[in-house]
Amino acid sequence: MKRAWSLLLLALAACAAPQSPAKLFHNGRIYLGHVHGHAPWPSVEALLVRDGRVAAAGSRAELEALAPGCERVDLEGAVALPGLQDAHGHFEGLGAALETVDLRGCASYAELIERVRERAAAVPAGTWLEGRGWDQNLWSPAEFPHHAALSAATPDHPAWLQRVDGHALLANERALQLAGLLREHESEAVGEGGRMLLDGTRRPTGVFIDAACELVQRAVPPPSRATRERRFLLAQSQLLSLGLTAIHDMGIDREGLDILRELRARGALRLRAVEYLSGDGALDAERVRGLPLLDGDLDLLCVVGVKLYADGALGSRGAALLEPYHDDPSHSGLALLDRETLARAVDVCARQGLQPAVHAIGDRANRMVLDTYELQGARDSAFRALRPRVEHAQVVAPEDWSRFESIGAIASMQPTHATSDMPWAPARLGPERILGAYAWRRLVRDPAQLAFGSDFPVESPDPRLGLYAAVTCSRPDGTPAGGFLPDQRLTPTEAFASFTHGAARAARQEDRRGLLLPGYAADLTVFAADPFELGPADWLSLGVRATYVNGEPAFEAP
Repeated sequence: MKRAWSLLLLALAACAAPQSPAKLFHNGRIYLGHVHGHAPWPSVEALLVRDGRVAAAGSRAELEALAPGCERVDLEGAVALPGLQDAHGHFEGLGAALETVDLRGCASYAELIERVRERAAAVPAGTWLEGRGWDQNLWSPAEFPHHAALSAATPDHPAWLQRVDGHALLANERALQLAGLLREHESEAVGEGGRMLLDGTRRPTGVFIDAACELVQRAVPPPSRATRERRFLLAQSQLLSLGLTAIHDMGIDREGLDILRELRARGALRLRAVEYLSGDGALDAERVRGLPLLDGDLDLLCVVGVKLYADGALGSRGAALLEPYHDDPSHSGLALLDRETLARAVDVCARQGLQPAVHAIGDRANRMVLDTYELQGARDSAFRALRPRVEHAQVVAPEDWSRFESIGAIASMQPTHATSDMPWAPARLGPERILGAYAWRRLVRDPAQLAFGSDFPVESPDPRLGLYAAVTCSRPDGTPAGGFLPDQRLTPTEAFASFTHGAARAARQEDRRGLLLPGYAADLTVFAADPFELGPADWLSLGVRATYVNGEPAFEAP
């Protein structure tokens, strides 16, 4: 079989016109990726790269004969795979998270306050304190906090602290004052899809959910252009060090695009950024017309779609459900867009040739998005080819499981959401609905067609954690034994396919990315050992030796 692969790929390479200098990757095992009809993944001992693309794959002797005198890249016994991709993350958001107070893992409100107080002591009075990552579900009792204790610890600094999912925030008294909110209010409801939690005096507790967050955020000074650039670069360094060669950046504005274009022009962008413009209910053709639709075979920057939001998050009970929450029968979540508004926004995307990517967590939101896509496809024969995306597809009613494939919608999912949410998700949903949650296998016949990511910085961007969660449905410590929703576990090759071929397919780029076949971009993730010869638990400590994008080293371990 290996000899047959060499002959086939050499024949393909002979059709090209090899003129420019080439690189020969050798002295290691090189997996070609999820090639249809071949399981396990085929591998070769050498790869020839020219002009950023794979020119040929086969034995070292065969490829040296094709390109005598080429530059050699010694893998030193390491194992290379098609470059790992994250199909859903927030590029600048990760950089901002690296600069703000890390509140992930806070086991109590007191611990959160202490972390924020330490930052306040290190910066001048009046400086806004930003943080992200708290999760009240980890506390006892598992309830949203009141700002009073936080305000007492940080009297001279306004603070706004995002929940782990980014769909709720906690503000202290100084921030509430600056936002003009420290007064009595008649209702918790804020417009369409927002809640401002009130205490017994009808004053804000400091917790704002979904659309209501804007009431506080509009008082926060916007970051300077220099700050934004720094955050992109910070995030890029971390992502490349984790072996990621490409990300799908879910929600960017025009200035952010301009910054990335400048970084690209001066050679500072080394990560492949697949961009989705931030959208909302006011989306119109003017906002998306004239986007820099850079999408050449080797280009590091492209704009392919628009990110929209149908609902909030499950952890803050903002996900829109068909029936009330199992642990709160008075509440069914928040729809951030109504059907008509969503339909108009999707139609704008379709007319501009842009891929709609709609955040949908709850089963009501997922059904609304699928209904919208189905109707758009019925009146627009070209719509299916855009591969409309459902971001998260986290809770889906059984009647809708088969609709993803019948409509041609991409299920863009994040395995670590399941293992992060499993301590409390069954209580939110109850024993029946949980069967349609994090249901990777139920939504597609071939799991290699899934698009997997992390939703960083909501979760860690480390793809090893996502791969492990996809295969085990367990936390990194191995609990629960056998996995949460064990019937949804993937095989190792299925999981890796979802972080390579599946992610590329989600952006309609599987003809040039996600594999290491001739003509494909030479994006490689190089591991210290062969993940397919290790158990999933060993993946968590599997070292990343190097990350190559277009055949050039973007990261090399010391």
